[in-house]
Amino acid sequence: MDLAAELPHVMGDRVQLQQVLFNLMKNGAEAMPAESTRERRLLVRTSAEVAGQVLVEVADTGMGVAPERIPQLFEPFHTTKANGLGMGLSICRSIIESHSGRLWAEGNPTGGMTFRFTLPTALGPST
Repeated sequence: MDLAAELPHVMGDRVQLQQVLFNLMKNGAEAMPAESTRERRLLVRTSAEVAGQVLVEVADTGMGVAPERIPQLFEPFHTTKANGLGMGLSICRSIIESHSGRLWAEGNPTGGMTFRFTLPTALGPST
């Protein structure tokens, strides 16, 4: 974990935001199979962003997803898991957007994925 000190508060439903973070962490952990020869590393990082936002990042060292498939990850019923329902990321994005935030994903240069979301601070954008 790499958590910034003294981040501003965000307004939101604590349980819903915890569910988003938990889902992203669970997905990251599941993307790194135990039998892999790659180092298994899950990083949660927070930082203050410009314009009154907090950034949360969840990065893994799993196999990743082809860049052209990243937008599909957030579509309902699209899954990359053998037994997945394909609803988790769609619901996560809906939750973040209902909190006036944004959720997106990017592939890591060395493999794996990073999911990022921003949320406005309780004070809103600086003037």
